[in-house]
Amino acid sequence: MDIFKTLTPEAMETALQRQLEQITAQGSDEVVRLRKELEKTPDDAELWFELGISLNQSALHYEELAVRKAEMQYDREHGDDPQPGDAEGVTIRVDISAVRPVYQQSLDAFDKVLELNPDYYGVACQKGVVYGNMHDLENAERCYLQALEDDDEDFTAAYYLSQVYAEMGKTELAAKYQQMSDDLNSATGV
Repeated sequence: MDIFKTLTPEAMETALQRQLEQITAQGSDEVVRLRKELEKTPDDAELWFELGISLNQSALHYEELAVRKAEMQYDREHGDDPQPGDAEGVTIRVDISAVRPVYQQSLDAFDKVLELNPDYYGVACQKGVVYGNMHDLENAERCYLQALEDDDEDFTAAYYLSQVYAEMGKTELAAKYQQMSDDLNSATGV
């Protein structure tokens, strides 16, 4: 049962705000659990890697909640009345700068993995994902290229690199890496 469906709009906004504050203060429950584990075993590269992924997921969850809250506020203020000049719909802008430190913590966790184990597989690709989520396309590109240098059969890195190039407007490179991803994916049977 989705508890949010039982709340009044005001109570739901308050609940969303609390969740947003929790994410920026400490992260998700999984982030809290991993940090406690790392207090016991601070040199565990695997735990640092999991923390990096969990922090990235927390930041993405923050963005989803922030959009949901902004949509609720807009609906409460405007109802179903179309706004003048909005023939194709309304664009709601959401400030997500508060979650930027969570993304940075994710990158820091991945850097710690590399400090503990410079050959740890998958870190470059995961850092690319975080940079992509931050809309830092140049660093995302750099990370995905590094991931492909580390493993020239990493179809995930090739796919994400194609998406970065598409967002950059580099259509030929986007097509090249999309084809590479498709070829590598079909070769692995995935």
